[in-house]
Amino acid sequence: MALAEVILALREAGFALVLLWALTLALVYGLLQHVSIPKSVAARSVISITVAFLVLIAAAAGPAVAFLENLVTASIIIAFGLLLTVIFLEIAGVKVGEGKISIFASHPKFFAIAIIVLFIMIFIGAGGLQVIGLPRIVISEAIITFGLLIAVMVGAVLVLMKEGKS
Repeated sequence: MALAEVILALREAGFALVLLWALTLALVYGLLQHVSIPKSVAARSVISITVAFLVLIAAAAGPAVAFLENLVTASIIIAFGLLLTVIFLEIAGVKVGEGKISIFASHPKFFAIAIIVLFIMIFIGAGGLQVIGLPRIVISEAIITFGLLIAVMVGAVLVLMKEGKS
Protein backbone atom coordinates (compact mmCIF):
# COMPACT_ATOMS: atom_id res chain seq x y z
CA MET A 1 0.00 0.00 0.00
CA ALA A 2 1.39 3.37 -0.98
CA LEU A 3 1.83 6.19 1.48
CA ALA A 4 -0.95 8.18 -0.20
CA GLU A 5 -3.39 5.29 0.32
CA VAL A 6 -2.41 5.05 4.00
CA ILE A 7 -2.98 8.77 4.45
CA LEU A 8 -6.38 8.56 2.72
CA ALA A 9 -7.39 5.59 4.87
CA LEU A 10 -6.39 7.43 8.06
CA ARG A 11 -8.26 10.56 6.95
CA GLU A 12 -11.41 8.55 6.25
CA ALA A 13 -11.13 6.86 9.65
CA GLY A 14 -11.15 10.25 11.37
CA PHE A 15 -7.47 10.36 12.24
CA ALA A 16 -7.36 14.11 11.63
CA LEU A 17 -9.91 14.66 14.42
CA VAL A 18 -8.03 12.36 16.79
CA LEU A 19 -4.80 14.16 15.98
CA LEU A 20 -6.47 17.54 16.55
CA TRP A 21 -7.78 16.33 19.92
CA ALA A 22 -4.41 14.95 21.02
CA LEU A 23 -2.55 18.08 19.89
CA THR A 24 -4.96 20.37 21.75
CA LEU A 25 -4.70 18.20 24.86
CA ALA A 26 -0.91 18.25 24.78
CA LEU A 27 -0.68 22.02 24.20
CA VAL A 28 -3.16 23.00 26.90
CA TYR A 29 -1.72 20.56 29.43
CA GLY A 30 1.82 21.70 28.63
CA LEU A 31 0.92 25.36 29.08
CA LEU A 32 -0.90 24.69 32.36
CA GLN A 33 2.00 22.55 33.57
CA HIS A 34 4.52 25.25 32.64
CA VAL A 35 2.75 28.05 34.54
CA SER A 36 1.61 25.68 37.34
CA ILE A 37 -1.98 26.88 37.23
CA PRO A 38 -3.95 25.32 38.93
CA LYS A 39 -1.80 23.61 41.54
CA SER A 40 -3.60 20.26 41.25
CA VAL A 41 -2.38 17.94 38.48
CA ALA A 42 -5.84 16.37 38.31
CA ALA A 43 -7.43 19.77 37.73
CA ARG A 44 -4.96 20.49 34.92
CA SER A 45 -5.82 17.16 33.34
CA VAL A 46 -9.56 17.78 33.52
CA ILE A 47 -9.18 21.28 32.06
CA SER A 48 -6.99 19.96 29.24
CA ILE A 49 -9.36 17.13 28.35
CA THR A 50 -12.36 19.48 28.43
CA VAL A 51 -10.70 22.06 26.19
CA ALA A 52 -9.60 19.31 23.78
CA PHE A 53 -13.17 18.01 23.50
CA LEU A 54 -14.50 21.55 23.01
CA VAL A 55 -12.05 22.04 20.13
CA LEU A 56 -13.10 18.68 18.69
CA ILE A 57 -16.78 19.63 18.89
CA ALA A 58 -16.00 22.97 17.23
CA ALA A 59 -14.21 21.13 14.39
CA ALA A 60 -17.21 18.88 13.81
CA ALA A 61 -19.71 21.59 14.72
CA GLY A 62 -22.37 21.03 12.05
CA PRO A 63 -23.66 17.56 12.91
CA ALA A 64 -22.73 17.84 16.60
CA VAL A 65 -24.63 21.07 17.14
CA ALA A 66 -27.69 19.76 15.30
CA PHE A 67 -27.67 16.58 17.40
CA LEU A 68 -27.23 18.45 20.69
CA GLU A 69 -29.94 20.95 19.73
CA ASN A 70 -32.42 18.15 18.96
CA LEU A 71 -31.45 16.26 22.11
CA VAL A 72 -31.84 19.25 24.43
CA THR A 73 -35.09 20.42 22.82
CA ALA A 74 -36.70 16.99 23.04
CA SER A 75 -35.48 16.53 26.62
CA ILE A 76 -36.97 19.84 27.70
CA ILE A 77 -40.31 19.03 26.08
CA ILE A 78 -40.44 15.57 27.69
CA ALA A 79 -39.37 16.93 31.09
CA PHE A 80 -42.08 19.59 30.91
CA GLY A 81 -44.67 16.94 30.02
CA LEU A 82 -43.52 14.71 32.89
CA LEU A 83 -43.63 17.65 35.29
CA LEU A 84 -47.19 18.49 34.23
CA THR A 85 -48.20 14.83 34.64
CA VAL A 86 -46.73 14.73 38.16
CA ILE A 87 -48.49 17.99 39.06
CA PHE A 88 -51.85 16.75 37.79
CA LEU A 89 -51.48 13.38 39.55
CA GLU A 90 -50.61 15.13 42.82
CA ILE A 91 -53.47 17.61 42.44
CA ALA A 92 -55.87 14.76 41.73
CA GLY A 93 -54.58 13.01 44.85
CA VAL A 94 -53.91 9.69 43.16
CA LYS A 95 -53.05 7.30 45.98
CA VAL A 96 -52.64 3.52 45.93
CA GLY A 97 -52.47 0.73 48.45
CA GLU A 98 -53.83 0.37 51.93
CA GLY A 99 -51.64 3.12 53.38
CA LYS A 100 -52.74 5.45 50.57
CA ILE A 101 -49.25 6.44 49.47
CA SER A 102 -48.36 8.35 46.32
CA ILE A 103 -48.35 6.40 43.07
CA PHE A 104 -44.71 7.41 42.48
CA ALA A 105 -43.61 6.14 45.89
CA SER A 106 -45.45 2.85 45.44
CA HIS A 107 -43.99 2.08 41.96
CA PRO A 108 -40.51 3.67 41.84
CA LYS A 109 -38.94 0.97 39.62
CA PHE A 110 -41.71 1.28 37.02
CA PHE A 111 -41.30 5.06 36.78
CA ALA A 112 -37.49 4.79 36.68
CA ILE A 113 -37.70 2.31 33.79
CA ALA A 114 -40.22 4.54 32.00
CA ILE A 115 -37.91 7.55 32.32
CA ILE A 116 -34.90 5.56 31.06
CA VAL A 117 -36.93 4.34 28.06
CA LEU A 118 -38.02 7.93 27.35
CA PHE A 119 -34.43 9.17 27.38
CA ILE A 120 -33.34 6.34 25.06
CA MET A 121 -36.17 7.28 22.69
CA ILE A 122 -35.12 10.94 22.87
CA PHE A 123 -31.52 9.96 22.07
CA ILE A 124 -32.63 7.93 19.06
CA GLY A 125 -35.09 10.58 17.90
CA ALA A 126 -32.50 13.35 18.13
CA GLY A 127 -30.20 11.44 15.77
CA GLY A 128 -27.99 9.80 18.37
CA LEU A 129 -27.65 6.62 16.34
CA GLN A 130 -25.93 8.57 13.56
CA VAL A 131 -23.53 10.08 16.11
CA ILE A 132 -22.41 6.64 17.28
CA GLY A 133 -22.30 5.30 13.72
CA LEU A 134 -25.45 3.17 13.57
CA PRO A 135 -28.02 3.41 10.79
CA ARG A 136 -31.20 5.44 11.24
CA ILE A 137 -34.35 3.79 12.47
CA VAL A 138 -37.28 4.81 10.33
CA ILE A 139 -40.62 4.38 12.08
CA SER A 140 -43.51 4.58 9.65
CA GLU A 141 -47.20 5.01 10.39
CA ALA A 142 -47.73 1.28 9.90
CA ILE A 143 -45.18 0.46 12.62
CA ILE A 144 -46.78 2.97 15.01
CA THR A 145 -50.22 1.53 14.33
CA PHE A 146 -48.94 -2.00 14.86
CA GLY A 147 -47.25 -0.98 18.13
CA LEU A 148 -50.45 0.67 19.36
CA LEU A 149 -52.44 -2.45 18.46
CA ILE A 150 -49.99 -4.64 20.38
CA ALA A 151 -50.17 -2.29 23.41
CA VAL A 152 -53.98 -2.45 23.41
CA MET A 153 -53.87 -6.25 23.12
CA VAL A 154 -51.42 -6.54 26.02
CA GLY A 155 -53.55 -4.18 28.10
CA ALA A 156 -56.68 -6.23 27.38
CA VAL A 157 -54.93 -9.48 28.30
CA LEU A 158 -53.68 -7.95 31.57
CA VAL A 159 -57.18 -6.75 32.46
CA LEU A 160 -58.62 -10.21 31.67
CA MET A 161 -55.94 -11.91 33.75
CA LYS A 162 -56.72 -9.58 36.67
CA GLU A 163 -60.43 -10.33 36.31
CA GLY A 164 -59.69 -14.09 36.30
CA LYS A 165 -57.82 -13.87 39.63
CA SER A 166 -60.73 -12.13 41.40
